[in-house]
Amino acid sequence: MSKKGITAALILFLYSTLPVFAGPSNGTFELKEYGFGSGGTEASSNSDYSVNGIVGEINGANASNATYTVGSGLIFTMMANVPPAPTFTNPGNSYDRLLIILNDGGNPTDAQFAIAISTDNFVTTRYVQNDNTIGAVLGAEDWQSYANWGSGTGEFVTGLNPSTEYKIKVKARQGNYTESGWGPESTATTDVASLTFSVSSKTVTFANLNSGNSYTDTSQSTVLTTSTNAYNGYIVYGRTTNALASGANTIPHYGSPNSAPTTWTGTGFGYTSNDSSLAGGTANRFTSSGPKYAGFTNSAPGDPVADNPGPLTSSISNEAFTLSYQVTADAATRAGTYQTTIIYVIVPTF
Repeated sequence: MSKKGITAALILFLYSTLPVFAGPSNGTFELKEYGFGSGGTEASSNSDYSVNGIVGEINGANASNATYTVGSGLIFTMMANVPPAPTFTNPGNSYDRLLIILNDGGNPTDAQFAIAISTDNFVTTRYVQNDNTIGAVLGAEDWQSYANWGSGTGEFVTGLNPSTEYKIKVKARQGNYTESGWGPESTATTDVASLTFSVSSKTVTFANLNSGNSYTDTSQSTVLTTSTNAYNGYIVYGRTTNALASGANTIPHYGSPNSAPTTWTGTGFGYTSNDSSLAGGTANRFTSSGPKYAGFTNSAPGDPVADNPGPLTSSISNEAFTLSYQVTADAATRAGTYQTTIIYVIVPTF
């Protein structure tokens, strides 16, 4: 019987103290898995932290139709909410401005919003600037918070063209890489600039002045009526061409000026206004403990006799102010027909 050979094998086990890494790492940590998988929650939070979770990220694309937009992937969990359509109106029937009230879409208070505006269905897009005018470039300063855009009161975008349809849309962001898409559009149209002004009568005729009426008549008045969409309102100035005169004889203007009318005393020809907020002095100077009277001036443009300074939240329609006149002559005034011309000039501020 032959002997079989016996072979001895030496197996060496080598150990290394150096780590072996498969994923991104540094000398201390290794990221074993850096893909995005399913599972987790949509969002978790308490008063100190919040965690965004995703289920089945695909890519940065989104699905949409005319009614909705669905975003897949982590980028959409970080994106600000797309703002709903803003309220876009012309409450003052204005020719050069429209009111924008944003809908914050549930975005937090530190979110910022940008507004695009167009007159050609966004073939050409311009942007509402931080001073509420329109510009060709959307700058960093033109992104503003909901509060800076006027919150629920809104802001007027200005410098618009009259009789023109405008469309706007809004997007939001909350920090870097969070900018949403543009939201749905809203439409509003500017009006044309308008002004109408009327005087109730072309002539005022006083009663015959004699001892029976103490040489006084207070029965005459003129109504000034205005309609306009001038944003900063209007002012009406009044003046005369001369004192009441009959040839070389005159009845002088009442002695108190427009800036400081007084309760009637003495003689002359004067007026009072029922405008309790009149510019040119103390607002209620004609109506406080009134009526108070002033004499006309012969100098252009005249003194303020009626006004509405705006700014207008709605257009002015048939706003009427009444000027009432008084004339008192003294017994020595020569008989005759005394007359003058009163000129009323309205100045709107568009």
